[in-house]
Amino acid sequence: MRAVAREAGVALGLVNYHYEDKTSLIRAVLHRIEEQDVALLAVDASLPPEKQVRIALRRVAEPQFLTAEYLSLRLQLWALAQAHEDFAQINTTAQKKYRAGLASLIRTARPAISRGESHRRAADIDVVQNGLWLTALLGLDQASIRRSVRRCEEIALAD
Repeated sequence: MRAVAREAGVALGLVNYHYEDKTSLIRAVLHRIEEQDVALLAVDASLPPEKQVRIALRRVAEPQFLTAEYLSLRLQLWALAQAHEDFAQINTTAQKKYRAGLASLIRTARPAISRGESHRRAADIDVVQNGLWLTALLGLDQASIRRSVRRCEEIALAD
């Protein structure tokens, strides 16, 4: 809690006022990450469906998501989700929402595919995107990140 207060530049009392304990703070952070992930999929509905998919898929490689600080936090939260039942449930729910939203975008762009196929594609893309973030965290080349984004587009928009 002290580290959070220090990083936020606020008094410890303020953090303790808003969060009962570390567990409630971690829950709040996990929910915030979920909101961010779902927001990645929010695109201008007036755009053609294929363009909507491309925009959403490219957002995961925007600079604010490729910083060591952000990616380290994500990695630590994923690890915490494996160690605590409540955190695991929040993480699983968030992942399902993200994948469902992505599947919906894909299905709108490719209406001929089945619902199940759109969900399989969303799951495959989620795995590639997580690998993209790990690659960025490890400081590997930008070309790999660009190829990963293109691969996600290929998965989503295949006929």
